[in-house]
Amino acid sequence: MNNFKNRKSVAKKKLNNSYIKSVQPQEKRIEIYDTLVAGLALRVTPTGHKSFVYRYRYKNKIKRFTIGTYPKIGLATARNEAKNLSYEVNNGTDPMAEKKKARYDPGSVTLNELAKEFKGKYLPTLRKGTRYEYARIIDKELIPTLGSFEIKEISRHQVINLLDKKAYDEGYPTMANRIRSRLSKMYSFAIDRGLIDYNPVISTPKYSAGENKRDRYYEEDEIKKLWKAFENQEDPARSIFKMLLLTGQRKGETSRMKWECIQDDVWTIPAEDAKGKRAHDVPLSPSALEILKEMRLRSGKSEYVFESPVIKNRPVQEVKRVAEHIRKESKVKDFRPHDLRRTAATYMAKLGVERTVLGKILNHKGLAGDGQVTAIYDRHSYMDEKRRALILWSNHLKGILSEEEKKEARIYRIGR
Repeated sequence: MNNFKNRKSVAKKKLNNSYIKSVQPQEKRIEIYDTLVAGLALRVTPTGHKSFVYRYRYKNKIKRFTIGTYPKIGLATARNEAKNLSYEVNNGTDPMAEKKKARYDPGSVTLNELAKEFKGKYLPTLRKGTRYEYARIIDKELIPTLGSFEIKEISRHQVINLLDKKAYDEGYPTMANRIRSRLSKMYSFAIDRGLIDYNPVISTPKYSAGENKRDRYYEEDEIKKLWKAFENQEDPARSIFKMLLLTGQRKGETSRMKWECIQDDVWTIPAEDAKGKRAHDVPLSPSALEILKEMRLRSGKSEYVFESPVIKNRPVQEVKRVAEHIRKESKVKDFRPHDLRRTAATYMAKLGVERTVLGKILNHKGLAGDGQVTAIYDRHSYMDEKRRALILWSNHLKGILSEEEKKEARIYRIGR
């Protein structure tokens, strides 16, 4: 009964599971059609692979639609699918064409899949610090909530709910705006690559409260409380917060400090890590050098000064988490790491450091008054002034911490 040897066979039988299991492979592929459901066939290849197919005619062409592999797809399921396919054909739909369309339908891409492509093709075009921030927001803020959704299914309402939770429930409107910006960039990337035709983020509102410029700096009694809280943390977090206050540099650039970028008493922030993609030289005060001396014992074999305690040869990542502990321990309820930068600048202004020198220390183009030409020409011309200013601030900080007598002076607030 099963003799199909030496020919491509078309046979008919009321299929059942016992018969399907008993069918042996032949020299050529065979198809055995079910007499119960028209068009349904069991296909058996010479290797013994068995699958269900549906044979139909569409616009005078004979086509075969593969339903699935046996026994992963059972006979009852195959019959139901064949009936559904027959219904589609009778209503003018070509199942094979729809299958091919679905296979290449860009809308079937999930946000998680888009994120992988975005990281691989777009993030390498950004400077290192920006890449870290993009990846952090994608992994920590977007993927846990929206990662499993197809990008075409994510609605404006879902995006707003995500952003509202961050802005209102958690109290971080600025971060909500950053999440919004990163997600919008991912959708723009998807549009450019033909994966989707619209960006649901564009029509969502920004959070104005998160755009207000913060002018917070810490009074001397707050500096004492914060420094004490720094001391209570484990390294490298303890040392990185001290370094932020001593140097006035940005958190991201400081956390990625490399040993190879330190020569004598100068730390050079490479252009690829620095904001504005401008290499930046930071003279280090004796207090800052003392911190590096301690860190050399801990991370001297690593590429990074402030090496992650979790992943070897990676920069520290838990600054935000540690900041929460510092906020609670110090009782400075609105503590933020970036305010240490503003605090350093404010006290240097108090000590008489000129605005241009402050701008050079902070690598703040507007504050320094750099033009397109002078930014290059003046890179090294303020090293002595920057060194004096940072040593002056370091000594003043020592005085604050040791409760030495301090002179009264007017404090000028310096913004970002």
